[in-house]
Amino acid sequence: MKGQLWLSSIERLGKSRPVQSAWGLLFVSLALSCGLVRAGDRSAALHKLNIGVVQMALGQTLGENRDRIVAGISTAAALGVRVVVFPEGALRGEDDRDPVLVEEAVAAVRKAARDRNVYVLFGGATYSPKLKKETNWMFATGPDGRDLLRYDKLYDQHDAPMPGVFHIDGIPCSAMICADRWLRGVEELPILQGAQISFELSCNFASEWVPPFEWYWYVPRALRNTVWVIFANTGNKVSGVSDTSATAGLRHGHSAVIAPDGRIVAASPDDAETIVVAELDISKATRADALVRAGHPALRGFWEAGLKLHRGQAIPAAALTPLKSIETELTVAAAQTIDNLSSMVAMIGAARAQGADLIVFPERAIAESALDQLRAAARENQITVVVGMEHAMADGTRRNSAFVIGPAGTIRTRYDQLSATDPYQPGTDPASMWFRVKNVPAAVTIGKDALWTELSELAAVAGAQVRVHLDHDTDENPNAELRRVQVWSNLASFLTFTVTANVVGSAIWDDLRDLDERRAEVRGLPRPDNGPVEVYSPFSANLVVRAKAGPDLIVATRRVGRVNPYHPRRTSNFNPQMEAWYRLGAQLIQPKR
Repeated sequence: MKGQLWLSSIERLGKSRPVQSAWGLLFVSLALSCGLVRAGDRSAALHKLNIGVVQMALGQTLGENRDRIVAGISTAAALGVRVVVFPEGALRGEDDRDPVLVEEAVAAVRKAARDRNVYVLFGGATYSPKLKKETNWMFATGPDGRDLLRYDKLYDQHDAPMPGVFHIDGIPCSAMICADRWLRGVEELPILQGAQISFELSCNFASEWVPPFEWYWYVPRALRNTVWVIFANTGNKVSGVSDTSATAGLRHGHSAVIAPDGRIVAASPDDAETIVVAELDISKATRADALVRAGHPALRGFWEAGLKLHRGQAIPAAALTPLKSIETELTVAAAQTIDNLSSMVAMIGAARAQGADLIVFPERAIAESALDQLRAAARENQITVVVGMEHAMADGTRRNSAFVIGPAGTIRTRYDQLSATDPYQPGTDPASMWFRVKNVPAAVTIGKDALWTELSELAAVAGAQVRVHLDHDTDENPNAELRRVQVWSNLASFLTFTVTANVVGSAIWDDLRDLDERRAEVRGLPRPDNGPVEVYSPFSANLVVRAKAGPDLIVATRRVGRVNPYHPRRTSNFNPQMEAWYRLGAQLIQPKR
């Protein structure tokens, strides 16, 4: 009887589509190599690892959910998996205040792992008399029934120890619980310590699935760290129907296995309970991009300090004085015009005619020889212009640069892409990203910098309220368009008003009132009216407007406050032991006084 739930789920998928289809119970064949903690060490043996993600719906009692977990372990093990993953809070129920019942339930899961010779990752929730609320935790248990990791969700218990690296058949892994994904120390420091698989156990609100963005948190995580990302989320017994029990609400499902190159290799197509299976190739999980970011001279000190704090060491960090502005209405614009000076000048005039204070052109939009004419157009229209150009250095090297021209026609700054690769030399000065629009602090980046989201986060900590990003990606394939939107959504989700200018699909994003939007979702309140948007996303930046094909001009207006409240509201308030890390990082990139 215990295994029938998951078997019936498999049968349902098999009847509706072939098991081998992209949206059935998926088996994906990839090659796997085990990496060790130290970068470059290739002494690990080769492995293949089968993972089964159980998209479980929640029952009302602790016992019911215990039995569903045990049944899920048996069913997944019968499918040949080595690792069985359950969502956040899978082991919970109306009777989870009794610590004896909770320990007995955990022991039953350990026994099931031992009986079936599998690793099991599962979340649970119990009431904390100290905090007077239910708190989430998770275990990673080995095939011998012993615990590899015990971790309390920091969003629930802010002073809990941070999770680190654990090993599955010698493969370094890390894990996070749902909202802890927004804490960079939880999400990424274990990857620098060697983790090649990043697990997330979630019980997401249905509204966290935004169809135009799809797996918008998880694909960029895989890309910027070059690791496998495993997303285990709660489902519903019946698709689209909320469980009325006290332990559940409507959840969005869509559990997924994401490769280091950002491909969705296995996933649930919806919110109904099921099992997603994949066979991983960890040789692809090189952590290359994570190591490049952490090794850049501009960011090395930040990441080294984070690792020290994670180990319990202290780091020096001066008090932070974030940048401030006046409360004001700000209008921004993006134009997709490139390689045509007269059209770019015309776009500057058109943007100003619509009241824009700022217009942004794509990466490498035009040669630097056009700079003087663009300065004249900025001065004539009294508007700030950001434009991408290739810049030749005196030593003969080239930079991929963004020039910021003020309303008086003066060059406010030239930022050189930090993440640049051949034929360009990488920039070295993150402080050059800063400028002001109507006295509002703003920061600009280029190209693959979009995946270096620590730049966006630290800019927000330092006080940025406007983010500008320049791209030059001509691919109009729907998959490429989706990936751009996912990456841009991440960089724009730090309580900023953001312009992402590209040769196609440019967009303007609004995350300024994100705290209000999240609060409304969590408390079941009406959604705040923060202005018209094309795509509403309460747990990330809203897509306000997106450009169509050709040299399209898009414009949007929002009211900006005096400060960006991102720090400490979304940082050290939930992860106080890393407070000095955020201060140090902001100081490393702040504009020179």
